[in-house]
Amino acid sequence: MSTKRGFVETDTCPSDCTPYTTYQEAHNALQALKHTSHAGILEHAERALLTVSAQHLPSAIRQIGVRLATIACAHPEPNSASIAASLVRALKDADPSIRCEIYASLITLHEIKSQFHTFLSPEVTNALGQCVRTDVNHSQHHLRSAAVACLQIVGGNNGVRRFTDDAHPKVRQTALSVIQRQQMVGKELGAEMYGECVAATLDDAEQVRMIAVSLVWAIGSQYAKHVSLHNLRLLDDAFIKVCDMVNDSSMLVRQRACLILGRFRRVSPQYLEQTFSKQVMSNLRSVPRSLGYGRNRGLHSSKFHQRETVDELRLLDSGAAGAFVHGLEDEYQEVRDAAIESILELSSESPVFASRAVDFLVDMFNDSSDRVRVRAIRALTVMGTRSVIYLTDEQLSIAVSAIKDSSQSVRLRIYEFLSVSVVSSNGLQQLMHAIQDNLEAYSSDLLPVYRALKLLGANHSNIITPQLTCTLLNISQHYLSREARIDDVVYAGNVILVINTKRATRHAVASVLPDYVFGHLPYLCDKYPGCLPNNLAEYVPAHLPYVRQMLVRPTPDTLVTQMTRDDDEQQTSALFTRMQRVLNKACEEPASAQIADDLVLAARTFLHTATAECRQKVVARYAELVSIGVKIKVMVESHDTMQVGEMFALTARLMHGSYEIEARTQGLDPLARTSLVYLRVLAHTAWLFAHSLSEHDPRVVAKMREELQLRATFVAQALSSDKFTAAKELLSALSNDQTPEILQHFVRGFCALEFVPKSQCQYARAEIQPGSRRPLEFDHRFPLRVPINARLFWTSRNIVANVTLPTQTTRVWRVPPNFIKPCGLMQSSLEWDVEVELPLGSGEVAAVKVAVGMECASDVPWSDAFVVRAASVPVLYDITDYYKKHESHVVVEISSLQTLSVNPIEIRPQPSAHTRI
Repeated sequence: MSTKRGFVETDTCPSDCTPYTTYQEAHNALQALKHTSHAGILEHAERALLTVSAQHLPSAIRQIGVRLATIACAHPEPNSASIAASLVRALKDADPSIRCEIYASLITLHEIKSQFHTFLSPEVTNALGQCVRTDVNHSQHHLRSAAVACLQIVGGNNGVRRFTDDAHPKVRQTALSVIQRQQMVGKELGAEMYGECVAATLDDAEQVRMIAVSLVWAIGSQYAKHVSLHNLRLLDDAFIKVCDMVNDSSMLVRQRACLILGRFRRVSPQYLEQTFSKQVMSNLRSVPRSLGYGRNRGLHSSKFHQRETVDELRLLDSGAAGAFVHGLEDEYQEVRDAAIESILELSSESPVFASRAVDFLVDMFNDSSDRVRVRAIRALTVMGTRSVIYLTDEQLSIAVSAIKDSSQSVRLRIYEFLSVSVVSSNGLQQLMHAIQDNLEAYSSDLLPVYRALKLLGANHSNIITPQLTCTLLNISQHYLSREARIDDVVYAGNVILVINTKRATRHAVASVLPDYVFGHLPYLCDKYPGCLPNNLAEYVPAHLPYVRQMLVRPTPDTLVTQMTRDDDEQQTSALFTRMQRVLNKACEEPASAQIADDLVLAARTFLHTATAECRQKVVARYAELVSIGVKIKVMVESHDTMQVGEMFALTARLMHGSYEIEARTQGLDPLARTSLVYLRVLAHTAWLFAHSLSEHDPRVVAKMREELQLRATFVAQALSSDKFTAAKELLSALSNDQTPEILQHFVRGFCALEFVPKSQCQYARAEIQPGSRRPLEFDHRFPLRVPINARLFWTSRNIVANVTLPTQTTRVWRVPPNFIKPCGLMQSSLEWDVEVELPLGSGEVAAVKVAVGMECASDVPWSDAFVVRAASVPVLYDITDYYKKHESHVVVEISSLQTLSVNPIEIRPQPSAHTRI
């Protein structure tokens, strides 16, 4: 019978609920709520709401009651609308601190449940709106701030703007945060808000300025072609305003401004170039503050005094002039890192900007921080891959000094940068002397240096003349040269440099080389593979035929490649025959650990054969599953209860692997599918047997035995041939009786069926396209939008996206079909964004792993939901509810994992209800 006590209507809550009377009792309930059953959650919600309405209790206890009610409302079981309505009704007679807590809870629910406002009835919404409209004018700033945040729930978004001029910075910050959230969820902001956001960048509160900088960029990019008050494009004007924030007194604001500069696109070239010049252009000056946007602080502050305070905080008011110069010279490495990343992003917008950036980024090679030096070198290397970088003698001197860095990571990055650079003739000789010193000091840098010299030789073909070649190799044009030592690393580096020039230059260089250099080429090719060109034999003089023969002979690597190419079919066939022989042995002979190991070794050896056909690779994958089945048989025969956990894990791998083969292989014949289902019967049976050795849960066993009987009957009917008599007998016994003895008998007598797929079958796969090198930046209070760009082969249906969170939990999203478009023969492209709620705070850098998968319908969803997860049902859960929470599909990954770095925006946590600013 339904009862109503306090504010919550429930059928299971006891009638003697009382509020929490002590802080410790309420706090313990808050900690234990996440482990509470359905009935317990309702009881806590009832007691929490009674605590909120108890006026005689201290505010601290009532605040915990609000948090308890919020957690219960966020739980999927209780009636969220009823609890939220009770919290709204409690607003009327609550003191300011409790009202602040309730408003914060409603905002939390609004962010967790995107359709939260639809849960509230019109009466409750009107009551909340009346309270909010009253409290936005309250004299206490913390209550005014909480009420402003709730305007988005009651539909008062248009009224938020007037609070950006509030007297208290906390209220202004909240108002701008609400506007920023509207922009992040896709709502368009009016162009008229640009002036207010620009005025907010002059605010005396750090957090207000941080949000204002982001809004200036967002509105300026959205209305790029609008004209500002200074007769500039709104995009250019926003760029200038953000550049000016690089001189802010706060490190966090400077870092945010430098990061946001890299987000601008299609900025006018003159303003981009001005960021590297400290000369102030007249059309880049900001509006004098006496003519700027006014701010009404109310009765509690002086407008003129705060304007003077803002002027004191501002270090330089010169628009975009020298923005990146100041960013790169900042005392905090976080700001310098952000400036370097933005320069790299903007370098693709303008070649002139990129060329001017080289000089400043090379200066960063002398930075005191290893991280900043590596970041600057990496940025220049990426820019060099787009177009070759021409270094002046001064820049080369800085790079040469960086080569001698004690950090190996810095040195390796310098080698990569030099490989995409071009220097003068004298500069090349200076660089070779520095490299010579490095080879003697750091022997571990040998191969990276040689790879860099190979690219340097190709980039400097017009500089490496015969005269320079003679200088580098100490070759005399008038006397016989002394033969160099073949193991001299400096000599080898010089040979690699001059011999990797372009074809036309290489003939001229080869004409001055003595015979002993050609005699050393075969040794250098074998010693340092990949560092010399392949067609060296044509440059060898005719009187050295033995050298030519040694250069054209296959190297060990090329010999293996050629042998594989010539004996492709024969080698693949031999490996496949060996694997098939071991597979048949595993199916016929008694199970043993040695057979399982031999089968795994044969299958993996075959899978490493690059020329194997799809059908043969599928058979190898099936062989690995059979090896798992053999291990299960060995464990069941031992009857060891200590191996129950490992047996659960093996059955999960076997079940999931059979679904993976069936889902990814296109063109399987019915007999091959039956062989896979037969493996699932083994996994199903072994799971039940392992379950009988551990905690016997009758809630699970009855249903799983029923589905096992259905699965065994299906396989027995599909095996109509007489050669499957032994398998049919085992299946018949399993269908009639499922005692632990029968289960053990089936596993012991199990022999895998032959698996011969058609030769035309294809294996579905996906390739995720690499994304940006920069970490994904997001506000930790809002969902992270993860982009997924992939190419699909031989599949376009039932595609899902798997995202592994930093907590190592995996979430799965079904991809809508309209985001998958054909792009070739049996190929499709996937472009989709996933919104992920990350449990990260500000400043917690983490990694998110993304993969593309396929959904495969389960034969018997109930049983497979437990077998694939290798776990039983928690005791606290109702068995039906637990099953409903799991999908009746098995998800298999068809791509490799891609790791994405995520960087939460560093926003300081908001003060609590009792904190006054």
